[in-house]
Amino acid sequence: MKFVTVILLSIVVFCLADEETNVVEQTKFSVEGEIALPSSRKCASWSATSRILLNHGQYLGFVREDCTFRVDNVPSGTYIVQIENIDFVFEPIRVDITSKGKMRARKLSVMQPNNVNQLPYPLKLSVRGPARYFRKREEWRVTDMLFSPMVLLMAFPLIVMLIIPKMTANDPELKKEMEQMQLPKMDMPDVGEMMAKMFGGGNAAGGQPKKKSVTQSTSQRRK
Repeated sequence: MKFVTVILLSIVVFCLADEETNVVEQTKFSVEGEIALPSSRKCASWSATSRILLNHGQYLGFVREDCTFRVDNVPSGTYIVQIENIDFVFEPIRVDITSKGKMRARKLSVMQPNNVNQLPYPLKLSVRGPARYFRKREEWRVTDMLFSPMVLLMAFPLIVMLIIPKMTANDPELKKEMEQMQLPKMDMPDVGEMMAKMFGGGNAAGGQPKKKSVTQSTSQRRK
């Protein structure tokens, strides 16, 4: 009796394991697509140096000589499909795989994740541009100098000085207000008088008493 129960239990365990393996096999899918290369490039020589990455390398695939690819054994979920190549940079695509195997592709928008732009399936990955590993040296341009802060600070007052008189010339009331707003002129010292005081202070100081003495003597003579 015990022997029969052991056999029955082993059969049940084997059937359950077989069903689990079937379920696992049924939940695996394939991601397929095509690559659009520039006309100057041949896919046969280019495919050997390219790889297909799902979720930054979680699943890998390779490009065929006819520019098509297929990544097998991919479970349901959301994946980012990218192409790794040393010559070009490709647009990544987001792929959503349902539990029933339905594929939905759309553009990957990091800044606006709620913005949905659906794409056809099988996928078609296009080239964004050539891969650049070095930053291009900036060139000097005249506009860089004209729009610099120092030039703008110098040019703005000059423009204001040229425009405001033309605006006030046509409006006498505005012209009168502008004249009233101007600061009063300050009396500037005479430069010649300052120089005379600095270098001829003794003569100037001695001259004044002489004038007084002359006037006093003339007044005494008159008396």
